[in-house]
Amino acid sequence: RIHRLSFSYGKMADFFVDPTIMMKKSDCVPLGYFSKARGLQGEIKAVMDVFDIQEYRRVKTFYIARKEEALREIQVQSFKIQSQKLAVFKIEGIQNREGAEALQGYTIYFPEAELPALGEGHFYYFETIGYQIEDEQLGSLGTVKDFMDGAAQDILQMSYQGKEVLIPMTRD
Repeated sequence: RIHRLSFSYGKMADFFVDPTIMMKKSDCVPLGYFSKARGLQGEIKAVMDVFDIQEYRRVKTFYIARKEEALREIQVQSFKIQSQKLAVFKIEGIQNREGAEALQGYTIYFPEAELPALGEGHFYYFETIGYQIEDEQLGSLGTVKDFMDGAAQDILQMSYQGKEVLIPMTRD
């Protein structure tokens, strides 16, 4: 059974999938994306949108896709943390810069069922999308639509009376 992305001569080769074991996007959450190649040995930088990047340093299998494509499994040879939001991946089968460049723009996915457990009172943002926001005095205000990265803090996007409202997130 071949079910991982393979590369040759720096270009993506055919991808063979056993559909009985194929991971679906609905079972995963996006963790970030591949931004650009690094060096000549096939490493690629990734921008990671995670709370604690350290929790992913030992993960050997991730999934990748562009837009509406099906997920493809990748095997990680090394994962070097550069900052809280940046990591450098070395992926099995990627031997040169051209191979790494072929991955630019791919979104990196991880199975939701394998996400690190959070402490009591903590949650992943994606778990709240679709929730109603309630105010103690005003009642229902709207629905959580998404979250954005802000310069100083994350920002919650909500729909309020047919309009988009942005709310800065704080720890309180």
